[in-house]
Amino acid sequence: MILYCILTSAINTLASLVLAWAVYSRKPRSPANVLFSGFALSGMVWSAFYFLWQTAADAATALLYTRLLTVAAIVIPVVYFHFVTRLLGEERRLEMRLGYALAIVFGVLTLWSPWMVTGVVRKAGFPFWPTPGLAYPAYLLAFFYYFVVPAWMLAGGCRRAHGLRRNQLSLVLLGTAIGFLGGATNFFLWYDIPIPPVGNGLVAVYVVAVGYAIIRFRLMDFDLLVARVVAYFGLTLVLALVTPVIIGSIHRWSLSPAVELDFLTLYFASVISTAVLMAVLPELRRKIDSFLEQRVLGRRLADSELLGRLAATISSASDESALFSEVVDSVAEALDVTDAAVYTRTEFETDFTRRAATPARRESGLRLFAESSPLAHLVQTAQHGVLLDEVVHGAVTTGREYYADLRQRQGFELIVPIIGDTFFYGFLTLGPRAGRALYNDIDLSLLDAIGLQIGLNLRARQLERRASQTEKLIALGTLAAGLAHELRNPLVSIQTFSALLKERGGDPDFQQEFGNVVQRDVNRIASIVENVAAFAESNKVEMISVNLPDVLRTVAEIVRPELQRTGIELTLPVITQSVVRGNYSQLLQVFLNLVQNAIQALDGRTDGVIRFELDLRVTDSQQPLVCASVTDNGPGIDAAMRAHIFEPFTTTKATGLRRGKHGMGLGLAIVKRIVQHHQGDIDVQSAPGHGTTFRVHLPQST
Repeated sequence: MILYCILTSAINTLASLVLAWAVYSRKPRSPANVLFSGFALSGMVWSAFYFLWQTAADAATALLYTRLLTVAAIVIPVVYFHFVTRLLGEERRLEMRLGYALAIVFGVLTLWSPWMVTGVVRKAGFPFWPTPGLAYPAYLLAFFYYFVVPAWMLAGGCRRAHGLRRNQLSLVLLGTAIGFLGGATNFFLWYDIPIPPVGNGLVAVYVVAVGYAIIRFRLMDFDLLVARVVAYFGLTLVLALVTPVIIGSIHRWSLSPAVELDFLTLYFASVISTAVLMAVLPELRRKIDSFLEQRVLGRRLADSELLGRLAATISSASDESALFSEVVDSVAEALDVTDAAVYTRTEFETDFTRRAATPARRESGLRLFAESSPLAHLVQTAQHGVLLDEVVHGAVTTGREYYADLRQRQGFELIVPIIGDTFFYGFLTLGPRAGRALYNDIDLSLLDAIGLQIGLNLRARQLERRASQTEKLIALGTLAAGLAHELRNPLVSIQTFSALLKERGGDPDFQQEFGNVVQRDVNRIASIVENVAAFAESNKVEMISVNLPDVLRTVAEIVRPELQRTGIELTLPVITQSVVRGNYSQLLQVFLNLVQNAIQALDGRTDGVIRFELDLRVTDSQQPLVCASVTDNGPGIDAAMRAHIFEPFTTTKATGLRRGKHGMGLGLAIVKRIVQHHQGDIDVQSAPGHGTTFRVHLPQST
């Protein structure tokens, strides 16, 4: 029996220490973690002194260890009572304060008087069994009270709970009963009842069962924890042999075996073994953790990788509807969830509308959440994923019925916020996982990252829409101002001649002049309207594969009469095949406009040259670009004008020189709009006296 007590106390010590460390290190500031860690540590101290008591060599040492383990045993039920009240969300401050006060009183009596433990005697095969003092029965009453009452509270919680919560509280209650009955078998021999402490080994079951109650609150992964405990316990037993083996080897190889090993020799052996262990343990622990994670969490790690890839591909979604569907489908697949949905709002909405859902959720459930709903407020305030089970059974008392109803009627288990910058766009709702699997910390971290990624994507799209709208308003303002300026001159001419009709209407010369002016200015107005329409509708065309050299050759044929009249030389590129995706007519309009601008710039020069060039350029984008340049050796453009050359109604020509469709300042604005619609870009390089080069970059057709 003594050997049994020694082994079970060692196991209880190790199990309590591991659980206390694992829970506290995960969330040091959590009250539930601190309470459970205190409870587990008090059990560890009790078990450790129990082990030392059983291995004591004399009565005085055994009495000291007995009193120390009694102090720990006094604290255990009070801390456990405190933990259960926290677990159930109940307030019993008076009983708690009384329990801690009694623990202090009993502890003082145990350490500094014989009122709790008077001594140790041989009993039932144990050489040093304690004898109770006069105050020990009072401690037993407190011990039973602070274990029976929590058990009664747990039983009531089981009756009120349902689903997973009821199963968990039932397990805690069962563990409490097993551990209480097991630990209570130590009391019989105190009063000469011939029942040995046969239940001592059940104390570890009690600690682990209570630990599982916290595991439901995502403090650790139970399966992985058990695997680590077993692995590290076995590793500890193996590594514990290192120092004895080294010392034994020194003993064996000693020239004089009869000589006792001195302190320095033993210390040197310990230094060597400690150095070896420090060198190998970190790498060994890493490999063990990696192996255990793959074996125990293999499926979940694969699911986590899928969620990680989802976060990287969110930005590639073609539109918001496809984005939401991709998120719902991927999350449901990765976490083995049949019920998932996304609720969002735009910057112009207040309520959250369901945008995408799994088939199980699509035909049922809430389609709209108000901005003022408690759920929206909870997630927006938390700024991270929220498990409704934790809310319902946590310390927060307001709104429990609302969240319990959401879990029961709507099947919501986890809510993940979607936040972009400072704007709360909505949330992702998830139901229970298959097989009642838990959402662990890794799952919540990845889901929080996905929520932020969605929010940033929505924010980027929102800013893009605003920028596009701003650009349209700016373009509209510029267009309106230029249009007013361009139309004012012909309208003033028509208005002036119309006012003179009454006075000079019979004059044949005036009639002829009036007709010429009206015809000229009406044609001018028609040209302006035609160009504005072209500027506004340049994106309404069909795209096909176009060979760019063919476009340039057609441009050369069209402008040949003007080239012959002005004596300007035009050179075509040597390349005969360079295909881009676009619209033939619009690309023809682009390069014809650029060449006509160059011809006008070279008007009056005898050495004018216009040169076409084609070049293929590989950029950081996946698709290579074809660069088509139009270069002339004209007077160039000054920097002030060059900065606005692609804006509507910007031109270098004086008002009196603007005739027909040319000189209005819309040509390059139309060119830029067409090129941008072709997913390309256009830039200009020019300096006064050094000519001008326009470069048009277009995606190569595959």
